[in-house]
Amino acid sequence: MADDMRPQLGAYGQSAMITPYIDALASESLVFDSSYTQFAYCAPSRNSFMTGRRPERTRCLNFLTDFREVHGDSWVALPQFFKNQGYFTSAAGKLYHDGMDDPLSWSYPSNQTAWIQRAEGDICDVNFNYCAVTNNSLAPFTDEDLALKEGLARMRAAHESGKPWWIGIGIHRPHWPSRLPQGFLGPELYPGDIVLPPKHPLSVVDEPFMSGAYRDGDYKNPALGCPDCAAPTADTVEYRRWYYAAVSYADHMLGMALDLLDELGVKNNTIVVLHSDHGYQLGELNEWSKKTNTELAVRVPLMVRVPWKSSSIGQRTDVKAELVDLYRTLVDLAGFDSTTVQPDIQGMSLAPLFDNPSSPPASLSSKSAFSQIGSCTCKNYTHTLPSGQNWTGMECNSGRCLDINVTEANFNYMGYSMMTPEGWRYTAWYPMNHTIGRVNFDAGVSEELYDLTSDPHKDFDYDPYSVNVATQYPEKISLFRQALVDAIKSWY
Repeated sequence: MADDMRPQLGAYGQSAMITPYIDALASESLVFDSSYTQFAYCAPSRNSFMTGRRPERTRCLNFLTDFREVHGDSWVALPQFFKNQGYFTSAAGKLYHDGMDDPLSWSYPSNQTAWIQRAEGDICDVNFNYCAVTNNSLAPFTDEDLALKEGLARMRAAHESGKPWWIGIGIHRPHWPSRLPQGFLGPELYPGDIVLPPKHPLSVVDEPFMSGAYRDGDYKNPALGCPDCAAPTADTVEYRRWYYAAVSYADHMLGMALDLLDELGVKNNTIVVLHSDHGYQLGELNEWSKKTNTELAVRVPLMVRVPWKSSSIGQRTDVKAELVDLYRTLVDLAGFDSTTVQPDIQGMSLAPLFDNPSSPPASLSSKSAFSQIGSCTCKNYTHTLPSGQNWTGMECNSGRCLDINVTEANFNYMGYSMMTPEGWRYTAWYPMNHTIGRVNFDAGVSEELYDLTSDPHKDFDYDPYSVNVATQYPEKISLFRQALVDAIKSWY
């Protein structure tokens, strides 16, 4: 499991990317071209897909709570299901969010490797957006090295147990900041003009103010901070260069785990899943983080290798997959009766696609994907640019309510996005009802609509996302709004 990885990979048509192990895995997997997280930052996303419930059901909408605090021991998490079936289960690194591990999931204790964002002796840019590990670094290694060491040890222990097993390895890369070892530095792997600036570096035309996340994003640059306060092109390119290198380092980590599967002789009877917790934006539409409902923030790479499903090997599907679907999908692919899962597990099983990817059942071909995120402390802000000029306007904090309770007045909106199978992308922002901690559907709505019906969205230019066309399609808006509201109410 990667962290903050968008599908900018060789396997997704991005030939400039150095991702040989991911690309090789894709050649033996079913690759999902349109896969989405339910929440575009770490803790809510992981609480969702690790339990098979949507965020509105987990009630884990930020970093304040995990699903055990809300629901106790009654819920059976994904790895816990396999533990209950007699599997050896364990994990290393970041599967559940840092500090939110779930001991009930593991038959053998997991290891949540401490995150090393930077260390004394690293060589970093002035704002600490990226760092190179050196021989003089106080920590001359990365947390990826430690997580992988622990993960490989658990794979070996699981194999030696004689039981079937479920092992998870989670890494922090390519999460900001990009702290990388020699051999994987941005200028080394992606020199010169291989890396280009985003085609659309400014905010979406006619977007609702609560949609953007421009204040205090991940990347630190004095030129950032408002919808049209863009970083200098040279800085933008350098940030992207190091992010790409972090993706390549994540690829290297995956390769070592895949090599051990071969060494153990279990490749042909082991399911392998690769995905990220959410996507990321690198200056597209002037966003420098996840924490939005934009396509780049919520779209994730997803590939699943099932060696005994020969029809799926090296195939692709454009079915709108969701990470919340993984629970039921893996239960089915592993051969368990779907009725053995708890009845309130949400999502749909994608398992039928592995028998015939080119001809999905109607229930999957007509499937939409949904994401959501909060918007908080929305008010008029003044931002001072390096030029000395001030920008003043309505914005919301880019932290996206990470430490604000849903019953507090500063939790202003919840935004929900629906990606339809036809290629429309509809987003609705509803005010919060602070008494019940859910949205008030009768208090008005701010809406966005983007038309991808003629754009395969595989080039990362994302031309149709630069202009909100909601006012041009009132009939579609009405239909999409009703479909979205019906879906939301079914999640509670």
